Amino acid sequence: MNANFRDGVRAALLENLGLKLISLFCALALYAFIHGAGDDAQRTFSVGVVVLRPPDSANRELLTQPPTEVGIVLRGPRTQLDDLHADDIGSLRLDLRSGRDARIDLDPSMFHVPAGLAVEQIIPSTIKLRWDDVIERPIPVQVARTGEPAPGFTMKGSIVSEPATVNTHGPRSIVEVMQFARAAPFDVTNLTEGVYKRPLALDKPPNLVTFDTENVVASIEIVRELKTMKFPHLKVEIVGIARATTVPGTVTVNVTGTPEDLNGLIAEAIVPRVEPKTTGVDITKPNSVYMDVLVDVPRAKAEVEPRQVLVKW
Repeated sequence: MNANFRDGVRAALLENLGLKLISLFCALALYAFIHGAGDDAQRTFSVGVVVLRPPDSANRELLTQPPTEVGIVLRGPRTQLDDLHADDIGSLRLDLRSGRDARIDLDPSMFHVPAGLAVEQIIPSTIKLRWDDVIERPIPVQVARTGEPAPGFTMKGSIVSEPATVNTHGPRSIVEVMQFARAAPFDVTNLTEGVYKRPLALDKPPNLVTFDTENVVASIEIVRELKTMKFPHLKVEIVGIARATTVPGTVTVNVTGTPEDLNGLIAEAIVPRVEPKTTGVDITKPNSVYMDVLVDVPRAKAEVEPRQVLVKW
């Protein structure tokens, strides 16, 4: 009987052994799944940040750049965390429309977290902000020169910009220290006599600052290069009065012109003079009068030192 019992037990255990092993495996897996789903776990998610800025009429500018993302650590059932995506949480909205907040403390209530999950940590937990008033201020345009004109020519005066100033719009701390708006350089390479105008682009302003224009028109005048020759101790001639004298008796004449015009000019060709008759003074009686010294030099400009002398007769 004992032998029959053992044979019966053995037959019961070994009959359909494959199916019994599969059933046992499934039961163990189901148990692990059910109990594993209840285990707490942690997972970090990146959440995008949407910033609501002040309207233009507020004249406030945010100098610090808020983060584009923040991290949150969520705690909850492992299976729920595994099925969760960042899109399911949505974005963090920062309402900065007042233009005055210097510090934003982040808390779990700002995030859309599904039921069953809790926010364990926020990274960063605080966002610090720096603001400034927005102002508008005109500043001059600066145009530099590059290159050299053709030989024998030079630039007359300075480069003129139209407009001469631009309106600068931006944070007070930046705009108030700006000294000028720089334009692209004006290339004068091999230019000859004439007036030249060119549109020039302004350099990009600093971050957060704008100009009311992106271009200016610059003009420049190129003239023939001049040189000056000095002729000292030239005797002053008196026209129309034979025995008259001058004090001083000699003057210095400075002649300015192009190198071609002054080529070969000598002192003997320069005659400083006074003409008492042209002043209407009575030259028939002894007298004295201060008179301008006249000098004629073709195609050149003459200046006399001193400009007047005392004529006596």
